[in-house]
Amino acid sequence: MLKVAFAGLLAAIGQVVQADRVDDYVRAELNRQRIPGLALGIVRNGKLIKSAGYGIADLDNDVRVTPDTVFEVASITKQFTATLIMMLVEERKLSLDDKINAHLPNPPDKWKDITLRNLLNHTGGLARLGDDFKTLVRLLNISTESMYAAAREDAMLAAPGEAWNYSDVGFFLLGMIIEKVTGKKYEDALKERILTPLGMTSSRMVDQMRPYKKLAKGYTITSGPEVKGVPTVVNIRRVSQRGMASHYGLFSTVGDLAKWDTALYTNSPLKQETLRQMWTRTTLKSGEKVPYGFGWELGARRGYEYVYHGGITGTKIFRIPELKLTVIVLTNLGWSTASTSIGADTSKIVREIAGIVEQKFRLEPLADADPVYIAKARAAFEALGKGQVPKEVFSENGVSFVTPYLARLAADVVPVGQIRKVELLERKVNGKVQTHFYRFTGAKGAQVFSMDFDGEGKIDEIWVDG
Repeated sequence: MLKVAFAGLLAAIGQVVQADRVDDYVRAELNRQRIPGLALGIVRNGKLIKSAGYGIADLDNDVRVTPDTVFEVASITKQFTATLIMMLVEERKLSLDDKINAHLPNPPDKWKDITLRNLLNHTGGLARLGDDFKTLVRLLNISTESMYAAAREDAMLAAPGEAWNYSDVGFFLLGMIIEKVTGKKYEDALKERILTPLGMTSSRMVDQMRPYKKLAKGYTITSGPEVKGVPTVVNIRRVSQRGMASHYGLFSTVGDLAKWDTALYTNSPLKQETLRQMWTRTTLKSGEKVPYGFGWELGARRGYEYVYHGGITGTKIFRIPELKLTVIVLTNLGWSTASTSIGADTSKIVREIAGIVEQKFRLEPLADADPVYIAKARAAFEALGKGQVPKEVFSENGVSFVTPYLARLAADVVPVGQIRKVELLERKVNGKVQTHFYRFTGAKGAQVFSMDFDGEGKIDEIWVDG
């Protein structure tokens, strides 16, 4: 009896120490990244074991973040849209191989070979994020019809299945298909099929006409000419109302998203076999595999598969199903489409917290690191901090991949300061491609990047890992 009590006491002490480490880490990141406010939820074995607020939700009125603060979760919405589609697939009202033109009004002929599967995994060849809805007139109120007309005019980037391009247009079209098949407005179908059954009472779709209590205001950091090049926290004004927001429009809390996470271990709203299908990597016609499923991004660390998604508003849900661990981070520091805009690095935050909570997920340095690759990694990291993509280090594909994200990658590199140490944390080999995870420790901090090296030892892709 005494041994059991003592073991329980040790476990309780461990949780307190762990909680203190999480709190210390989050507060340090708020300060380092200049994030105004953040809400955190940690779910273990289907139970919300930590729910906390840090910083400020509303800088104008000095309102603090609490676990009940509501955030615009942006593209986390996509996993809910994908779930609604898969519910209709389970009900045999839709098939993944359905051509989308069978479910859309007056579709253009160029869409005739696109399937529902293509929309769900971003392989439809549609316009990518930032280059979509090109002819749309940006008004305070934008109808679904106007958005659809603009989507029809967008140029195709590739034939369906040939390339992966992250597309808001695709998930907008999925919302239209949901409305046609269910006979309900998207927000009503979402509420009736998911939000209400799961008790997600603080969640709803964007509605600029209705007040939203406990809402966090949105911010970004800009260094544009309007602030004379000095990085400054400024307001993001997202005030337009769109008829269809199935690609971005959900508002929620860490508590509600914890309920969502718990449901994903059950057979409702979806069967487990359906979820496994949604969490399977996409295979292009070339045979290349892309780490994206249906509305979820996919990855692995130390042998543990994880699924996750974020939003441009500074949000992230990060799940490690085998460890029954989920980290939910909602911030109010987002990105705008301007190249000078910087948002919260939530990828780093969720992974670091997962490593604090679960030792099995922590990355530790490997002893057999190849000094040639260490030198290449260091050269790439230092070049990115200067806004450069040298061809000596990056492949042709790597230059094309990195260039659009250069400002954002530089924003992750510069705060680390002068590099003092580069450590290889994990290595994966897939044919001729090697994926390395490096921790760069500098005078002011540390950052982890994953780098894909091609058969010639040049970098094809690079990502912030956290």
